[in-house]
Amino acid sequence: MASETPEKGIVVKLKADTLGYIGPVPITNSLISSILGSILLVLLFTLLSKKLRSVPGKVQSLVELMIEKGYEFALDTLDGNESVTRKAFPLILTFFVFILFFNLIKFIPGYESTFFGKYHLLKPIHADLNMTLALGITSFIFVQFVGMYVLGPMKYISKFINLKKPQTIPLGLIELVSEFAKMFSLSFRLFGNIFAGGILLLLAGSLTHFFLPVPVMLFEIFVAFLQAGIFALLTLVYVKLSVSEPH
Repeated sequence: MASETPEKGIVVKLKADTLGYIGPVPITNSLISSILGSILLVLLFTLLSKKLRSVPGKVQSLVELMIEKGYEFALDTLDGNESVTRKAFPLILTFFVFILFFNLIKFIPGYESTFFGKYHLLKPIHADLNMTLALGITSFIFVQFVGMYVLGPMKYISKFINLKKPQTIPLGLIELVSEFAKMFSLSFRLFGNIFAGGILLLLAGSLTHFFLPVPVMLFEIFVAFLQAGIFALLTLVYVKLSVSEPH
């Protein structure tokens, strides 16, 4: 995380700051951000769900159209497999909304300028590798679950270790390693882009407080949408690969 303090100027930290402990559990500023942001996200969708109408207005129609187009895209990507799409799309959409929401709330005034003692009270959660790893692990587990559910556990495992074809075992092990690598690539890609974006914004703000931060901030908003879309799209592609028949 990049931050600016009156005493030290610009400081770059990879690790979240520990604000205190509950027993042996450290409470970090990224954890505080995730808890408060999750509560806000739940409240937001609870309020929006109460405003749903059987005859939708313009905003509801637009949202429904976007979800419908997203579902159609997922269905096309999965070769028209309705059963798999119905199982995969809700989580893929959740990934997109969750990542986008937490990428955007950091632009709320005061989000990164509120202090708790000598530390920032809040930190963008995707600038914490723990959170992006959690998202990557969730995606990885879900992809494996869908693959086993569609193909069956034994057939799915045979994609990596097939004792009936010993000559394919080395290639299968390479494929297994690449499967785990997908989890880390998802995590580090999201972490790296959000972390670098925070540094870029801080540097732009330190150079001039008037004009330069505005286009940089607009670019970072674009990146927020882009990274949420990439994470969701890659998860969708990995689902497609997981349900493909073993060769």
